[in-house]
Amino acid sequence: MKNLGKIITFLIFSTNLFAGVSAGVDQSVVTPGNVVNFSLQVSGTGFEKPNIDSLCGVNVLGRSSQTSINGVNGKFTKTQTLTYSFAPEKSCTIDPIEVKTDDGVVNTKPIKIEVRPLSADAKAKFSLTYASDKKELYVGEPFKVTLTSKIRRDMKIVDSKFEPSSMNGFWVKKQQQLAGSYEGDYLQTKVIYILAAQRDGNLTIQPAKMSLAQRTAARDPFFGDLMPNLNWSRYLSNALHVKVKPLPNGVDLVGSDIMMNVSVDKTKVNQNEPVNATVKLSGRANFEDVGSIKPFIPNISVFEDDAKIEHFIKNGTYSGEYTKKMAFVGDGNFTIPSIEIKYLDTKTNSVKSIKTQPIHVTVIGGGVKKSDEPLKIEKASQQTAAEVVKPQEKISYITIALSALGGFILGILFMLIKPLLGSKKNNTHISSKDTKAILSRLIEFKDDADVKEMIDLLEKKLYAGEDVVIDKTKLKELRKRYGF
Repeated sequence: MKNLGKIITFLIFSTNLFAGVSAGVDQSVVTPGNVVNFSLQVSGTGFEKPNIDSLCGVNVLGRSSQTSINGVNGKFTKTQTLTYSFAPEKSCTIDPIEVKTDDGVVNTKPIKIEVRPLSADAKAKFSLTYASDKKELYVGEPFKVTLTSKIRRDMKIVDSKFEPSSMNGFWVKKQQQLAGSYEGDYLQTKVIYILAAQRDGNLTIQPAKMSLAQRTAARDPFFGDLMPNLNWSRYLSNALHVKVKPLPNGVDLVGSDIMMNVSVDKTKVNQNEPVNATVKLSGRANFEDVGSIKPFIPNISVFEDDAKIEHFIKNGTYSGEYTKKMAFVGDGNFTIPSIEIKYLDTKTNSVKSIKTQPIHVTVIGGGVKKSDEPLKIEKASQQTAAEVVKPQEKISYITIALSALGGFILGILFMLIKPLLGSKKNNTHISSKDTKAILSRLIEFKDDADVKEMIDLLEKKLYAGEDVVIDKTKLKELRKRYGF
């Protein structure tokens, strides 16, 4: 019987809502980030659900609805309750909500929410803090941000929800969560972010949010029994502000401790055999913004792969690595020129450059082409007296005729045999699978447009590793045309 009064009070309260629209909150005074439940009740009439995406200037975190039937003196009324959860960050007012019902349009009353600072005791239980290793930096410059959470050991947390910050205006290069560790009465956890600003100006990393649930016991309002319940508390970190400066003109790379190295697999090759080179950059820098470093070498084909970029965090320190592979193919000696890159050194705040050494490659059977030498014409040495031909003796007409006939016959035989000799010389069998040998023979006839097109395809397949389609019928026709 002791709960009868509570039940009657509840029914009276419900009766006051009949045929009307009302709104309320479960708490009007909260600490920053704690959740407030805003309820909208409509009874005794049909209505159109309002579109509510934000309250008090923050997004709605969750929605729920409930329908109940209440009866008083034999009269039953349907009540629908819509609940919206949100976490106000400062004191505010929930503006009137317009509700369209079958009986007309109704506006709720404004509701004030007071957000009070965390008490010293609440701060002592849990904290969430952002820290940056730099407050001023350049566009693209990598910097480290650490989010640290500290929770007191005696807090019996049964559930948690983390809401990361919006990183609008920043690239996230790497993220790493460190193992938790105890410091006195607190369990400390750190998350390290490696970021880079996308544009200049004053940029802000918005607060991160953490919700913690603790189990509590509450009495049932009707029967007075203790009931298990979860009490959620929501905490906000600080916001982080950085000033971002533009890079100097003509410089795209920015960072520190940048090093560059170029290595090749060999410096002596056969004609049309590739020399594979690897370019490596390392340090703390925005390697994604490195431009083209492919060198131009006259009469040399240069093939390149896409650059591979990796980011590392070791012992809390960031470093990156840029790797690019290229292949050089030629039929004569050549030199891979030095590669130079300019960058803004953040340690000295000055523009510097790094440069590799040129690499000389010897092509066996080839050579550096030289300019044409003038043709030398020399007189034959004078014949000695012993070599002087004696005056011809008289030759008979029969001898002349026989000589002419013999010469004619020899000429005919030579014309018949010549194609066979040429065929034997040029038709050395080349397997259709020996792409390198076929390419070597085709280069002899590269003035032919069809041959040049086929050479380009074969080089891409052989030296660049590209998945190209070779027209076997056309290749067969070219081999037949040039007799190999």
